[in-house]
Amino acid sequence: MALATATALSACAGSAGGSDSSSSGGGEGVEYGATPEEYQEALADMEPVTLKYQPGAQSAAGHTGEAESEFIKQVSELSGGKITLEPVWAQAIAPFDTVTEAVADGRLDLGIEIPIYTPSKYAAINDLINLTPSKPASPYVTEIAHTAAMLETAWDTPEVMDNYEAMGVTALRPAWFEFSNALMCTEPVTSPADLKGKQIRVGSAADLTIAEALGATGVSMQFVEAYEALQRNTIDCTFGGLRIGAEYGFLEVAPYVTFPTEAAWVRNPTALVAGPGYTNLPLAAQQVIYDAFSTANANSLEAAVSWTADALTKVEENGGDVVRLDEDAMELLNGAIDKLRQQTIDSENLDGQAAVDAFDENYDKWIAIAEEEGYENTDDYFAFADAQHADPVDLQPFSERMFEEIYLEHRPE
Repeated sequence: MALATATALSACAGSAGGSDSSSSGGGEGVEYGATPEEYQEALADMEPVTLKYQPGAQSAAGHTGEAESEFIKQVSELSGGKITLEPVWAQAIAPFDTVTEAVADGRLDLGIEIPIYTPSKYAAINDLINLTPSKPASPYVTEIAHTAAMLETAWDTPEVMDNYEAMGVTALRPAWFEFSNALMCTEPVTSPADLKGKQIRVGSAADLTIAEALGATGVSMQFVEAYEALQRNTIDCTFGGLRIGAEYGFLEVAPYVTFPTEAAWVRNPTALVAGPGYTNLPLAAQQVIYDAFSTANANSLEAAVSWTADALTKVEENGGDVVRLDEDAMELLNGAIDKLRQQTIDSENLDGQAAVDAFDENYDKWIAIAEEEGYENTDDYFAFADAQHADPVDLQPFSERMFEEIYLEHRPE
């Protein structure tokens, strides 16, 4: 990808801002909810800038790439063309586990990192991951509630935010948790007998704890390597979101999907971090980028929902099915979930009991908000997929509530 012509603010412009998204660029700001004209008036004297942005998607195609492209477009439109986010697709500058370093040193201005790949670098976030299987999986309602609840919990956990500040970056989304992992296998898996000895690709320490509790063997590898491993029967199953299963073709070779009942598999986070190219912008310019998340978050959630529907179609096309763990397997899983929860309570990386209590409270809050906004939960994945294809869910109202109740407190000012 030709990036040589990009005009980017470099790291030499100054030090990174704090993890609370506070401004170091100066100038007058605008109120949240301002019109495009008001943003543009505040930026009238600013020279145009181009920021290098490495999204999580491999390209602009597909639901995730389209959502990222809309975010880029909105920033440009709100700023009247003064701010251009130049996308760097497919981790062309930094792999998912070194994006924070690339942002801190100015190779990137904004980028998506996956904290599970370097747990020692993100100890507090990885302790939060332990809590994620405790809330039930579903096609989307419990998932959007979980995403909001864990985002709020992460932002209010000092050790998480201090971690970013120590690395010299600003967290714009400190922990954006994907929808629940699925267990995608080459054959149906529901019981302890089915799981015994299975080789399961795991992506986190929490995944490994669960796999071993179920009598399986965890195999550590990045998700991009799982397709070939499944194809060659090097592994029998992989943990991963349905989005990953659909987008990366896993469901072609592992079309049997297993979910727990009244619980979930692990949910894994991404983090969106920014460096000096962002924090040295005038205040109003920072606010343009930050405020765009009111819509961008809706696009991200809707992309995940659409990927789930697409995944169910691929399950059917490849002769697979969605099955549930039986009672004996659920007993083993619940034991693992309790163990993971206790690990967080006992953690030396954060105030574990406070995090547990906050997460439980936040989840109840966001489930209630989802119900207030008229979203109806279902456990029938195939019926959901049919409904989603016919009439896609609108998550803008939910996203606006997220912005107002989570983001506004941390808005640059």
